Order: sequence, then C-alpha cells, then structure tokens
Amino acid sequence: MMLINSSTEMMELTGSWYESNVFSRVVNDIEFETDDLSNIIGDALIEKAQSIYTRLHAENNLEEAVTQLEKVLLRKVQLPIAIMASYHYYQSNIVAHETTSRVVKVNAENEKLAWEWMLDRDDQAHLKKAQRAIDNLIDFLDKNKMEQWVTSEKYLQSKSLFVNNTEVFGRYFPIDNSARFYYLAEPILREVQNLKLKKSLGEDYEALLSGFQADSLSDAQQRILDHARRAQVLFTIAIAVDRLAIQVLPEGVVKKIKSASQSVNSNSSANLDELKRFTSRMLLDAEDALNEIKKIRNADSIVNARLIPENNPSNKFART
Repeated sequence: MMLINSSTEMMELTGSWYESNVFSRVVNDIEFETDDLSNIIGDALIEKAQSIYTRLHAENNLEEAVTQLEKVLLRKVQLPIAIMASYHYYQSNIVAHETTSRVVKVNAENEKLAWEWMLDRDDQAHLKKAQRAIDNLIDFLDKNKMEQWVTSEKYLQSKSLFVNNTEVFGRYFPIDNSARFYYLAEPILREVQNLKLKKSLGEDYEALLSGFQADSLSDAQQRILDHARRAQVLFTIAIAVDRLAIQVLPEGVVKKIKSASQSVNSNSSANLDELKRFTSRMLLDAEDALNEIKKIRNADSIVNARLIPENNPSNKFART
C-alpha cells in the first residue's frame, strides 16, 4: 500500500492539488518519490510509516492504536512525497497527450497560459518546499531518536566521519541547516575522508579518528581535527557542485556561486565559468587547510637553525 491513496490526501498535504484531479495520473510519481525518500531515510522508516497508515485506515478502526508521535511521523514522511509528486505531475501536465499529437487545451475566455518565467518560479517554489519538508523530517527523526533512524545505514555511516552531522558541516560552510543536503553529500564526505584526509594525516589518521569518536583528543589533535573538518567540508562542496544537480544544492550555496555582477536574488542558473571559479576557490581553501595539518604534524621535526651568523666586529676575515 502507498502512503498516499487519494486526491483528497494530496490536496490536504500540498495545498495546491485539486481534489478533482485524476488521482491515477500521479500514482507513478508517488511511487517514485517514495523510493527516493527511502534512499535518504532508509527502508525501515518507510515501512514504519506504512504500518501507521494501515492502522489509521483499517476497516476495524485501529486509530486508537496509533500514538500522536506516530501520526506526526506519518505526516512528515508524506509531505515531501506529496510535494515532489505534484511537482513532477505539473511538469508533465503542461500539454495533453492525445492520439494524434500533444496539444494544449485552454479555455480562451477564462484562462491564459502561464509565462515560462512563471513556470520556473513555480517549480522553484515546489522544490524549496519539498527540500524544507525533508529537512524538517530529518530534524524530527534526530530530535526523537527514532529507532528506525538511529539504526539506519545512513545514520550509522555518518558517525564514522569527522564531519558527522549537519551542525558541524555548517560551522565551515553554510548550507541553510539542510540535513537533506548533508545526507545527499555523505558519500562525498566519506570519499574525501578516505582519499584526501587519510593520506594527509598518515599514521596519525587512526589515532585522530578513534580519539574523536571517544572524545579524548589532545589540544594538538583538536587543532588538526579543526583543519581536517574544514578541508573535508570545502572539498565536499567543490565536488558536490560538480557532480550534483544545482537544484539539490542549498540556496546559500547557489547564491555564493553567482557572479558578482548578478544580484543576490537572481534566479538565473550559474554558468560554467561561475562554477569553475567557485570550485577552484573551494579547492584552494581546502588545500590550505591540508597544509595547516602538515605544519602541525611536522612542527616537532623542524630545526630552528640560525640562518645568518652574528656579525662580530673582532672578526677580521672576509670571504668573497
């Protein structure tokens, strides 16, 4: 059973869906979005939500068996699915698919086609709303320590990273407190830690990681951790901009990509040159952080030799 099964539910969840819309036309989108959300929060939570939904809609009226916390969880899981499903439905519903061709049907007396910029803004509004819904869902799961969440693969994997949650990520680069982006970027964070940080830290890597997880770092290790986290975040941002669709990036990241000539509120997409300049800057800053790690690690091996001898007036010898 799906988590949304009628146009009435779609209308209550999105606020924009018409109850008279043919529900069967959005069923595929609901299934696709359920699978996508499962990739972020895990299959166990989707199954939990389905169990709650089944009890709420059972013929023998099992609503009293559902706690208030479970009702909140179900709605928070349903929201991003409904919003994204309606977004994809609206995108594919601009034209009617007839037997002869694709056509546009408009009541010329009472309706007009929207301008393309209007459609773009409507798409952006839906995407932002869906992203907020996922962020709120993950925040809810974190605060309530839902068993299916804290035992999920995504959650457990994040605990083996130096940048192990959204709040830590935001200390080094603002991502609008987006837990959704953090977990989308988690594979990149892991890649950077294994390929970049592990190499730079050398034999200190295991000691730093185990000390961090046990909360027993020395002052020198704490300084190294700070630079390691900075490098991890900046490398991740640079790689994410290159690999991920710009639509899934937090708004704060997108604004920073814009060129200085554009206004902060510009809605136009960043061009290739802007992306290159942004990623180049992130990579340079990340490399600087790695260099700081090397300085700390090599501090004990540096010999403070006097490069210029003292000038002794009694020394009457000269060399050329």
